[in-house]
Amino acid sequence: MSTAGNAKAKRQIVNRQIFFVLQEPVNLHTMCCSHGGVSKATNMDASRRLFLTGFLGTAASACFGQGVATRKAAVQPRGKSSGLPFDARFQDVTARAGLRHAMVYGGVDRKDYIIEVTGCGCAFLDYDNDGWLDIFVLSGVRLSNTPECTSNRLYKNNRDGTFTDVTKESGLLKTGWACGVCVGDYNNDGFEDLFVTYWGHNVLYRNNGDGTFSVVSQSAGLAGSTHRWGSGCTFVDYNRGGHLDLFVSNYLEFDLEKAPKPGQTANCEYSSTPVFFVGPGDIPTVSTVYTAITAMALSLTSAQCQALRP
Repeated sequence: MSTAGNAKAKRQIVNRQIFFVLQEPVNLHTMCCSHGGVSKATNMDASRRLFLTGFLGTAASACFGQGVATRKAAVQPRGKSSGLPFDARFQDVTARAGLRHAMVYGGVDRKDYIIEVTGCGCAFLDYDNDGWLDIFVLSGVRLSNTPECTSNRLYKNNRDGTFTDVTKESGLLKTGWACGVCVGDYNNDGFEDLFVTYWGHNVLYRNNGDGTFSVVSQSAGLAGSTHRWGSGCTFVDYNRGGHLDLFVSNYLEFDLEKAPKPGQTANCEYSSTPVFFVGPGDIPTVSTVYTAITAMALSLTSAQCQALRP
């Protein structure tokens, strides 16, 4: 039989299965999980549509060759080198390109709290629609003595390998604990907008189309009434409605006013439980991974824990 004939026969089989299911009510009262996840009957009635989608969907997909296939291909040997030179190299041109402002995030020689060690992100975008990618670089602050010029920075592409700092005139000058950034034209006006997550309150910047941005977090319903630690974010049209939606992930809850001061207790604490953090070189038997274990598990006294700390 030809390939076309085989495909037609498979479709006829599936159609007959679908017809039978649509003719009879389906009761899942006695159906159980075949993988051991559920050991007793679910005691649940389901519609014919639900049963058809959930149970026969896999069979139908297999018949039509769709879905994720099992990989059975043999591993192929690595191809021979072409012998051509590979001269690709990366070179640091930051200063030459005009990206001169330092990114600040916590202390330089010492960091006491987790807020100081997470860092932040950046984004390439063509904010002025001139066909050349510009750069938006986030920045944090310090717990004390933050440099005066600290801010997120927008660098305009000069089209000659250099950039100009246009942060102030664009309306993007802001100091805070920035974390993540995403780019998208959320209002479909043809200009790319910016969303920035913060420890505190996230910010939505609308591109005005004239080289400037406006903060519209409040009117867009994104300001938030509580103090949060926004981390990752992305624009995505999840429902294919033609307008970009926004997904934001949050990090842990952190209150600088309530956080224990460094050295306040004899041990580090997690959820009010004393823990001892072991890192590479702290104990000879643990040299390649970080592990958090309690002092009780090691049968060590508080003084011994302190002596083992770097």
